[in-house]
Amino acid sequence: MHFKFKKSNSPVAYCALTIRAGTRNEDQMYGGIAHLTEHMIFKGTQYRSARSINSYIEKLGGELNAFTSKEEIVIHSTVLKEDISRAIALLVELAFCPKFSEKELEKEKTVVLDEIISYKDSPSDQIFDDFEEMLFEGTNLAMPVLGKARTLKKIGVKQLNDYVRTHFVLQNMAFTVVADVQEEKVKRLLYKSLEKYAPGAISAVEENMLRPIPQPLGRIES
Repeated sequence: MHFKFKKSNSPVAYCALTIRAGTRNEDQMYGGIAHLTEHMIFKGTQYRSARSINSYIEKLGGELNAFTSKEEIVIHSTVLKEDISRAIALLVELAFCPKFSEKELEKEKTVVLDEIISYKDSPSDQIFDDFEEMLFEGTNLAMPVLGKARTLKKIGVKQLNDYVRTHFVLQNMAFTVVADVQEEKVKRLLYKSLEKYAPGAISAVEENMLRPIPQPLGRIES
């Protein structure tokens, strides 16, 4: 797992777990599974119900959200700095302990299908998906992030579990924190949560845990 920390002077702390598991990493038969997985991880874990997940950070006056792109899924939270340990623990729990149910899956498919329809009603948005579908034809990147109705129908709990098992691993993750706390304290909190929710995963890559995110080589101008 890569780790990036930035010190701030704000009473608010931000943390994000980035997972290299976007549209690029999908089986074309199950297009949209990355985005659907992002939705489903908020529907329950082995330790919390959907209601508990949604209220946990809100009770602290914070925010919990996520998004999916062609390249990644990002789960992020903003809280007061004194609550950062709770935010870190929850992000790790969502990534490593999701519990998918058929009932919730069918509900969430309906939500995503409504999103797809809304895009079709907005030509200024739809044109980007159409362009990328032509540009990346024959590759996974041609699939819209939301997927398509025909591919979403094929996704079941087994496919979600397989996707998470394959891609939600430490080697594919980066954790970013911006907060007015000590960097070593943040690392300890993160390691503690990983030991609790992903002990087997840690032992597999322990020597490389919490590596700094490599700096970019520089921008290539066209």
